[in-house]
Amino acid sequence: MNSNDNMLSSDPILQSDIKNKGFAILDSMFKKNGWHLVKNEMTWINYSVNGDETSFFDIKITADKIIVSVPVKNSIFQYVTTFKSYYDASEYIEQRFLDYIK
Repeated sequence: MNSNDNMLSSDPILQSDIKNKGFAILDSMFKKNGWHLVKNEMTWINYSVNGDETSFFDIKITADKIIVSVPVKNSIFQYVTTFKSYYDASEYIEQRFLDYIK
């Protein structure tokens, strides 16, 4: 085992209990802000905040796209969009989340 292997295995992001590690950084961000993981599957991830279960962030992964649903602030509605890459979906979710909690 080289030193890089040890560093990777101790990385708290990779130690997250989220099944789909492609969204592990988002998992950390949601949890630091008091949101909890409601759905934890390889193809479906959902976060909600206690006391407001109608506001949620939903991620569904299919063979050719990632479907993201985010809450519209001060509304009961969700906005849904799709992405081709984990990176683009993650960046979008992070920005919408930070906008939402302001």
